[in-house]
Amino acid sequence: MSLQEKIIKELGVKPTIDAQEEIRKSIDFLKDYL
Repeated sequence: MSLQEKIIKELGVKPTIDAQEEIRKSIDFLKDYL
């Protein structure tokens, strides 16, 4: 098991990042920040 796989397993995160979701979070963050 690679370190990345171990981290994914430990944190229970999705191994693949939902790009659309990440973009939305970034946009929301920027809107709140500005």
